[in-house]
Amino acid sequence: MKKISVLLALMALFFTDLVLAAGAVATSVTGAVQVQTGTGAPRPVRQGDEFLQGETISTGANSAAVLKFDDGQVVALTSNSRMTITAYQYNPATESGNVLLSLVTGGMRAITGLIGRRSPNQVAYRAASATIGIRGTDGTIATNGTDVVVTVTDGGMILRAEGLVLVITANEAVLFRPGQPPVRGSIASVDGQLPPALAAAINQAIALNSAVNAAGPGSPRQGQQGDQGQQGQQGQSGQQGGQQGGNGGAGGGGGGNASGS
Repeated sequence: MKKISVLLALMALFFTDLVLAAGAVATSVTGAVQVQTGTGAPRPVRQGDEFLQGETISTGANSAAVLKFDDGQVVALTSNSRMTITAYQYNPATESGNVLLSLVTGGMRAITGLIGRRSPNQVAYRAASATIGIRGTDGTIATNGTDVVVTVTDGGMILRAEGLVLVITANEAVLFRPGQPPVRGSIASVDGQLPPALAAAINQAIALNSAVNAAGPGSPRQGQQGDQGQQGQQGQSGQQGGQQGGNGGAGGGGGGNASGS
């Protein structure tokens, strides 16, 4: 019986590792898109490819990619963009985790998933010298490596840089340029003052609306719903416990949890 309990406990740890080894999948790929793991050679990305924490995704000219994370967060990358999944962990059983995405250059649109809805303080984005927090958000971030523009369609974002704390609410935008006063106002008014590359990134993000909606933002990836994953693990453990109990003449009724007790 002790051997059975140890085996089931090890299986529970194995499944937990699988749960925490979370990431994203490419739901849409247009043009030249690549992913790089650490200092390894970049490799082409195709629809359905998966990404993990620490990987960097880049898009070429006239290219784009839409990623759906396990908690339902969706990120769309515009052309000539480079973004690193600096940190991403998600536990579907508790619908909790943490997100840190770093936009090196280009543009991205981000729509909050379960982590952001449950614990908005656990989600953040970096762009140049700015850190951006969320408040249940659908927004766009673009950077040329120094300047940063943030627009918000729904919810809110909080931009922190050079001692500034700027709260951006729905239908507002902020242009941050190091050493200069921020430009803020409606999305339309700020858009008219953007450098061409940043304006193009914002407009491209808007143009990706159909691909973003097709990804099903806000809902977990299939098989990542917390209750389903938890029930599946309990059911498998219960079945194995029952089989072992039947073979050994005891313990069949207690196989419903990881300890087998």
